[in-house]
Amino acid sequence: MATVGGADAPGLLAEGQPEVSLLTSAATIAEFQLRRMLTRSRLAVAAIGILFPAAVVAAVGRTAGFPIERDLAALLIYALVPEAVCVLALLVTMCPVVADELERGTWIHVAVRPNGRRAMILGTFAAAVIWTAGVGTLALIPAVLISGTDDPLQVFGVMLGLILLSAAGRGALFALPAVIVPKRAMVASVGLALVVEYLAGLLPAVINQATVSLRLRSLLVEGMGWRRRLPAEVQLLIDPQPPWVHVLAVGVLVTILLGLAVVIVERRQFPPSEEI
Repeated sequence: MATVGGADAPGLLAEGQPEVSLLTSAATIAEFQLRRMLTRSRLAVAAIGILFPAAVVAAVGRTAGFPIERDLAALLIYALVPEAVCVLALLVTMCPVVADELERGTWIHVAVRPNGRRAMILGTFAAAVIWTAGVGTLALIPAVLISGTDDPLQVFGVMLGLILLSAAGRGALFALPAVIVPKRAMVASVGLALVVEYLAGLLPAVINQATVSLRLRSLLVEGMGWRRRLPAEVQLLIDPQPPWVHVLAVGVLVTILLGLAVVIVERRQFPPSEEI
């Protein structure tokens, strides 16, 4: 593996080295990206994300009293961890996938390597999901413990599954702005999340079937056993399908969104001015 700018460049292939498979290249890039994330600034941001939900839960507990009632604790932790923490972690890990290579001047090496562009997208996606799931899980543990809820294992199990699905679904969603508008990917991803996930996802219409937020809410309701207790108007915001359907739907969305991102980045030609 050659070196560019003092760091291993995942897009370079040494002369005479046999071509490696897409899976191997993606795994190598995922490992590379995870190592890049272990900087003081990234770790400091992650520490804030880990401690913030616990601090909010503690503040609510001081106001409402400990232990926090199970349903309230679940709603609070859901909003703080699978939604807020996971989305923020993905914004700083998935969005810069192309912009970082353009800024470092290594995109040309990624572009000319066999499977280079596809491996960059898939490897960075894998690294972003692993990082986000790790940060989300570490944020979940103290939040559940501090809440003092009477059924911590149920809350933890449901939230852990939602963290994994949120990381995968939103990571694939943010891959699109990363390859379409790489220099403004973070701003575009925030707008996309607000419009698609938090606006369209709350509309009781067919469009919300293509959102990750609908699947997460429905799984939360099912996992916590709330379905029969929900008012009729609130049930319009969830899908009564069994849990496996929601998990499968997120998998289909991830496949489609990542597939679109790969097709776009394979066909996209960045102007020379962007490769500075």
